[in-house]
Amino acid sequence: MKVKIILFTACWSLLALLQVQVQAQVQAEKVAVFEEFGQPENINFGNGCIYVKEKTTNFVYDPKDYKLITKFGKEGEGPGEIKKNPFGGPMAVTPHNDKIYISNFGKLSIFSKTGKFIKEYKINPFENFLPFGEKYICIPVAPKEENSQKIVLALFLADENLKKGKMIYKSDLEVGPTANFNFPMTPFYPVIDKNKLFVIAGIHGFAIDAFDENGEKKYRIKRDYKRLKIPSSYKDKTMKWFKTDPFYKQFYEIFKDRIDFKDDYPPIYIMFADNGKLYVMMNQFKKEQRECIVMDREGNEKKRIYLPVPENYGMDVAFHFTISDNYFYKLEENIDEETWELYRIKI
Repeated sequence: MKVKIILFTACWSLLALLQVQVQAQVQAEKVAVFEEFGQPENINFGNGCIYVKEKTTNFVYDPKDYKLITKFGKEGEGPGEIKKNPFGGPMAVTPHNDKIYISNFGKLSIFSKTGKFIKEYKINPFENFLPFGEKYICIPVAPKEENSQKIVLALFLADENLKKGKMIYKSDLEVGPTANFNFPMTPFYPVIDKNKLFVIAGIHGFAIDAFDENGEKKYRIKRDYKRLKIPSSYKDKTMKWFKTDPFYKQFYEIFKDRIDFKDDYPPIYIMFADNGKLYVMMNQFKKEQRECIVMDREGNEKKRIYLPVPENYGMDVAFHFTISDNYFYKLEENIDEETWELYRIKI
């Protein structure tokens, strides 16, 4: 009798395992097909809308039926127009409180959630501003060390008039004409959930710092992690990216002697914050799926899941995925149909 029970239990466990594997293979659901853009750079959810950015144009979709509501973002320097960074830097597009904040080259432009121009502020061309409550987070440059000519990206708290105050965090990401590029770059980009700011403090290992609306550090989430060696294939693909990218290939001869590689991957690849949860994507892969740790805002782990987030190389800043309402969303190009398809996975 015991043998039968053991065999039954083993068979049931195997069946459950197979069911989980099948679910993992079919959990990505295609929810929309988009024909309006050809080379999207990122996708965002907010203000009850979906935003897809391509160059200076922002496409606005209804998340209920995925139909196009409108598009906006004329390139130029006039009021309400958007200017791209001629040096190829990213443009920050942030949905917040029924408005869209676009930090473009030399100004912060504010629109209604459907793209009606409201106002704009002149800013330093090499700074980005993100709304944080009634204030802003500014991403400028700062000296890497005292009296150093090297400059790195940093985070400052700014008031409602964009006046910078206290420095919150200084990264090791060098920028400017004398910058060295140490790949994979250590992430530090801030994410906001309600009244808290979370910063990947990558220079300290697996570390996420939490700040309140006054820029006061409240706590640090710290975890042990397994170091992962960087393979030679990553280095080869990074160099190939610099040689072939339409924009950066013209600078390859200048950059090639400044490109270096870490021995190990940084523990964190990227992070999202949404509805009281942190979604921390690691540099650990399983069958081409990236590990994602889901935590509450205090850092207590809730679950782990593997998601189809690919490796990226060089200075590629296009992110075709995001997380909203406990769903992972990803844009996939359908080359044959010349469209982009939106898939989602329940986390």
